Amino acid sequence: MLNSSIVLSFIIILITLGAWIMGLSILRTQKILKLFKTEPEQLSWQIMFLLMIFFLGGYLGSIYLIIARLIEWIPLLTGMVFFFGALFVFFSVTIYYHTLQRLFIVQEKYRAAKENAESALFQLKETQQAQMQLIQRETMLALGTMVAGVAHEINNPVSFIHGNLDYLHQYAHDLLNLLATYASVYPNPDVRIVKALANSDLKYIQSDLPKLLNSMQVGAVRIKEIVESLSNFSRLNEANYKKANIHEGIDSTLVILQHRLNCDGSNGQPISVIKEYGKIPQIFCNPRFLNQVFLNLINNAIDALISKVATLAPNIDETPTIWIRTFHSQDNQITISIADNGCGMSEEICRSIFQPFFTTKPVGQGTGLGLSISYQIIVEQHGGSIKCTSIENQGTKIDIILPIKQLENSN
Repeated sequence: MLNSSIVLSFIIILITLGAWIMGLSILRTQKILKLFKTEPEQLSWQIMFLLMIFFLGGYLGSIYLIIARLIEWIPLLTGMVFFFGALFVFFSVTIYYHTLQRLFIVQEKYRAAKENAESALFQLKETQQAQMQLIQRETMLALGTMVAGVAHEINNPVSFIHGNLDYLHQYAHDLLNLLATYASVYPNPDVRIVKALANSDLKYIQSDLPKLLNSMQVGAVRIKEIVESLSNFSRLNEANYKKANIHEGIDSTLVILQHRLNCDGSNGQPISVIKEYGKIPQIFCNPRFLNQVFLNLINNAIDALISKVATLAPNIDETPTIWIRTFHSQDNQITISIADNGCGMSEEICRSIFQPFFTTKPVGQGTGLGLSISYQIIVEQHGGSIKCTSIENQGTKIDIILPIKQLENSN
């Protein structure tokens, strides 16, 4: 049967295909050998290369023996192929084993390097965040110190003016009464007095002087209220944690930002602030830190209103407004809601605003830490929560929920 022409032709075809495949393998092995830089790395693959050449010679020898009808030599050739085939398999497995070992080592090194890089990046971010928070707090402390100093310096002369206005009002009233008495007792004064009365417009002074004194009284009271608000905002001489009135903190923050509320509206129109204060108790908190939160949130609301005016000014007929509401949300909680009808933001941005260094403002206009620090103050330092809801081109609302009672060992 093996002497059949058809069978021999089929065997020759199979061996020829095997020889062709082996030739391709030899070419690939040559390319692999060029990848290795040192002799130890090349040794196993060089042996494999020589074995492949032997197999190629074996294929060619088999074809010759079959064509020459020297069938009796084929068992010897087959035995040699089996032996060197076993060697080939052994070196193949060895190379595969060493390759896997190197791969696992590289993977482990990569994993360790990745973990070290992630750890270093995390530490870097934490360090940057801590530094920026420290800078922010130092800035707020410097602002508080400056505000407290200005309030103190203004307070003394304002108190002097305010305290003496009552006496000035009384003295002016007495002098005007005295002049009226002189006019009734001496209806026909000397010519010189008549000329002096005509030059001084006494009737106008008699009607306007009380109004002038009342205006000064109102101005002095207003300055005194501003000074008190500045002192409430700074709170430098108070304990870190104490029972505090939230409404006083919001009002004092609005005084600090009054210049922005008056000047940053659309077309010179001031930003309207609507306060809807509910009946809430004092809470145990750090009022200076909460004032920092109110400052950040109201500042952001003003920025959002300015941005909306800048982009949609021709199509806007609404008044830029900030709503501030407080209410007793649960038995042991209060809620502070700060909303605006500004530019708003997408849901994706809304989810990210409390992350450190996240900002939608242009470079140089925002650090991305204001809301992150606010989140830390509310959640980590006061055990509360803060939530943002927003609709693009309609507005944003920030809800702050604070517990009424806090452990007095908070720090």
